[in-house]
Amino acid sequence: MKRRKIISLAVSLFSILVSMIGFLLIAKSTPAVAYVKYFTLVTNLLIIVTSTVSIGYNVEFLVHRDRQILQPDYLYILKLITSTCALITFLTVACYLQHSVYTDPSVSATMHANNVMHHYLAPLSFTLGFIILDLDKKYNWKIFFTGIAVLLLYTAYALPISNIPACGSWWGTEPRQAPYIFMQFNEVGLWALLIIPAFLIGGLGISFLIWFLNRISYLLFIGDEIKEDAEETAEEKAIEAKVQVTEADEAAVGEILKNRNIGPRIYHISRREDKMWQVKFAKGKRAIKIFNTQAEAIVFAKKLAKSQVGSIRIHSLKGRIRKTI
Repeated sequence: MKRRKIISLAVSLFSILVSMIGFLLIAKSTPAVAYVKYFTLVTNLLIIVTSTVSIGYNVEFLVHRDRQILQPDYLYILKLITSTCALITFLTVACYLQHSVYTDPSVSATMHANNVMHHYLAPLSFTLGFIILDLDKKYNWKIFFTGIAVLLLYTAYALPISNIPACGSWWGTEPRQAPYIFMQFNEVGLWALLIIPAFLIGGLGISFLIWFLNRISYLLFIGDEIKEDAEETAEEKAIEAKVQVTEADEAAVGEILKNRNIGPRIYHISRREDKMWQVKFAKGKRAIKIFNTQAEAIVFAKKLAKSQVGSIRIHSLKGRIRKTI
């Protein structure tokens, strides 16, 4: 999990960086109102905000490695909303604008660079990072409905401003000009009654796709750990009375702890080269105790952590930490 959090932290920093570069490229030529007028700019602002919050969570996890810190539900929802907007931005440009607007020779090199930053690098890095790396918890399918929250908000304020005469030239143009043609009723007429709902339904479909791919990643990378945990729990109950912490074990811990460089009191459970399972401190030169099975080692470590105080980290067969207790 630690490695996944470090990669997630790097992806968040990269997403912020490319979004900020995109904004710097257009800062001089773009009025302030454009930042909420165009969906792309709204999306990249969301990427910056959400990535910043995500960095705070990942840093907290890495700093407090002695305890389990799960991502709060609100952050998952915020990432799902942002990923939905980001994927819509990417698909719109890749499937349409890239072959129309950006083939025009009058488009400047600065706008091409901004296109790469805001339409490709930032949306793709953020969305792929969310799908592959946000695996703290398995979320119910109903949560995907929250993914269109910003789409609804954006439509709610962009439609009236673009079509109601009383709004005047709020967008900074005269006469009024909607950010996108399908939002301007005097251009598309009654077709807007079909296009706008299709826009929202399409967003809902993209939100579901992102949630579904995130669930697939969860099953691929975490599912085996859940199965192992269930098997361990059943086996632990069977050997609960068999494994005990003796005075000799406590004395062994005390002897090891005399070394001031031993670090935090965290009991690591890992498999040795001889396929036996050991309980030891991370910086300990020798094991506290060795067992035939992982379940025996876990029961022993739990009892030891209770009597001697401390936390537990369980390593997978490949050596990486897969669970903290």
